[in-house]
Amino acid sequence: MLFRVIFLVGLILLTACSSLATNSPHYAVLTQHDLPDELKETSGLYCPKIGSAYTVNDSGNKPVIYKIDNKGHIVGEQLVSTNNTDWEALTGDSQHFFIGDVGNNNGKRKFVQIHAVPIKSKIGEADVTTSRIFYTKNEIEKNEYVKHDFDAETLISLQDNLFLFSKSWKTGTLFIYQLNKKEPEQYVEHIREIKGLPGVVTGGDFDRKNNRFILVGYELKSVGNFSPFIAILNADLTLQKSFELNGFGQVEGICVTPNGELWFTQESSLFSDNKLVTLNILQ
Repeated sequence: MLFRVIFLVGLILLTACSSLATNSPHYAVLTQHDLPDELKETSGLYCPKIGSAYTVNDSGNKPVIYKIDNKGHIVGEQLVSTNNTDWEALTGDSQHFFIGDVGNNNGKRKFVQIHAVPIKSKIGEADVTTSRIFYTKNEIEKNEYVKHDFDAETLISLQDNLFLFSKSWKTGTLFIYQLNKKEPEQYVEHIREIKGLPGVVTGGDFDRKNNRFILVGYELKSVGNFSPFIAILNADLTLQKSFELNGFGQVEGICVTPNGELWFTQESSLFSDNKLVTLNILQ
């Protein structure tokens, strides 16, 4: 009986702490809004314009790109004519959305995929173009569940290229790959590696206003207990700094609006709700 009381008290305290988001010397939280049930497993986030964003859910969900407003309400949907094996990232340019079907927790995928979806197309108007991405150093037979470095949840579009960022469970070293937007089959090796991040990377975007990459991720301390962070990379992909996101949980996607404001989404998990958060980084 005593154990049950202690467990319940601890659960209540942990839940309360996980929902207490605070400002820090590094950032100021502007808004927080709950997301609808349809976005419990929100993953990638892309915000090319001020006031709205696009997001996707990860594996096991419908192949849909959702448009949301600045309060987290769904204001549009686009069904994509391909399977959602494990959608974990979303980015884009003036012509296409790029969906990163790159989740690989088990490490057993022979290749991952990038789906290019014409932005102006409606359902049935245009075909989705898919690129298959092979990691040249990936030895699938040696990979174990969340004990390898060939998972990913972050895809960033910059000029003519896509940059894929690893979710490195095994070593904690971030590996960055440069992809061609049009090549249908690509064998890739990382172009840079970064050590010293506080956890795995789950989302990112390029901050064009300040000419830098913004990444988000977390350290998984125990089941359902996430310690999220933001990392800033210079334009040459070198690490500038990282800092904790106090009071948040399983952060998944992040994007930077044209005016430099950060939006990120949090997935529903054991001790936190799915939500949309906006903040400003303090210089």
